[in-house]
Amino acid sequence: MVLFVDDDADLLEMIGLLFKQFKVSHVLARSLAAVQALGDQVQDITTAILDVNLGPGQPTGVAVAKWLQERNRRVRIHFLTGHAADHPLVVEASHNGEVMAKPFDTRKLVDIARNSP
Repeated sequence: MVLFVDDDADLLEMIGLLFKQFKVSHVLARSLAAVQALGDQVQDITTAILDVNLGPGQPTGVAVAKWLQERNRRVRIHFLTGHAADHPLVVEASHNGEVMAKPFDTRKLVDIARNSP
């Protein structure tokens, strides 16, 4: 199962439709709290695609990745960002997974999701 986390509701809706079209088992979330609310489903996540910045005052995508990895060692992490490569959050994210720039290539995103173990 693929987890996609972004604070943009419109993007989440679009990704949900895209994953459904390609028959990708997925779950969508807007925050760390929403991911934590998944409970035991966290164990079923094989790939997480996380926005680096989840909004003002919210834990970052890096915090989501660390929380996930503490509970599920086999999850693969990918980050999305609109920030420059030298932004501190992007540098931190790059130590925890692959970082892709926004706007992203939807074909690459689907390939990542479909190749989820």
